[in-house]
This record gives sequence, C-alpha cells and structure tokens, in this order.
Amino acid sequence: MSWETDLVLTLRVLLGDLNAPQKNTDSYLQSTLIAAGILANNEIDFTYDYVFDIAGNTITPDPVDIGDAMAQAVLPLKAACILNQSQFQTALGQGIKVRDGDSAIDTSVSFGGYKDILRYGPCAAYDKLVWQIKLTNSGTVGGFVLSPYRGPNDAPINTVSWFYDEFYTYFNGVCRQNRGF
Repeated sequence: MSWETDLVLTLRVLLGDLNAPQKNTDSYLQSTLIAAGILANNEIDFTYDYVFDIAGNTITPDPVDIGDAMAQAVLPLKAACILNQSQFQTALGQGIKVRDGDSAIDTSVSFGGYKDILRYGPCAAYDKLVWQIKLTNSGTVGGFVLSPYRGPNDAPINTVSWFYDEFYTYFNGVCRQNRGF
C-alpha cells in the first residue's frame, strides 16, 4: 500500500466523497495532500524528514510504507481542512442577497453550515491533533508551569525556580543593555 491509495481514501472519507460519481479526482486529492504536508511540516516536527514535491506529485519517504501513524493522521485532516475552506470561499462568492420592497431572497443563510464544518470538522480536529503532538513532543512542559513538582530522577534544571531565575537573569540583562542601566 502507498500514500496515493490510503491517504486519498482517508481524505475521501473525511470529505464524504466515496460514492460515485466522485467530486474530486485522485490526482487533485494527491496534490492537496502534498500541499497539506508542506503546511503541516511548518507547524509540527514529523518523526521522519519528509520531502513534499508538489511538482513531482510525491511524498518521500512514503508515510504509509514506513508506518508513520502521525503523518497518516495529520495529512488527510489538514487536506480536508484546506478543501473545506476552499468550498466555503466558493460558496461565499456565489451567495446573493436581494430585497425588493417586502420581498427578499437571501442565499447566504446556508453559510452557517459551512462555518460549523470549519469550526467543528477536520480543521478543528487538525488543530487539536497538532496541539496534542506539540504537547507530547515538548516533554513535561505543563509540570514546569503548573507546579514546582520535580520527579525523583529529574535534574534541578527542570524546576520552576530554575526557569524563573533564568528568565530574571535574561530579562535584567536585556533591560540593562537596552536602557543603559
């Protein structure tokens, strides 16, 4: 199996585009997945160093072949978010609002559904997943902020007071340099 098959099918499921006739071609969805990879690569650190080649229509190494579950989850969600935003923009351009006396026609009322899809659909799931990945990859950041707890094998450098001392030292040094203290 490869990303061209598995990730495209996952993306089709997220878009509700499995039944014939399909709205999107496989090559269009593949290009969107690659664009999503380029954007996601700027937000998170993938386990592997991927090369997203939109002109060559390739992702190297193949996240499906190497079993990178994080990339297999992130890329379709980001691609679905991109496509949903595109559909919303297209719908906005096609909306009309006409008023003639007591009569009125307003097709923009249905945009609320698009807003809900953007707010609660793949875009929200992507943002939540990215947040969880960043939190997981950053170690025990919450422990430093929320409490002075130090684990039995943690070095003193991992304490809240050490971070405050470092911040104070840095802040005072910057202030003295900038203000001539």
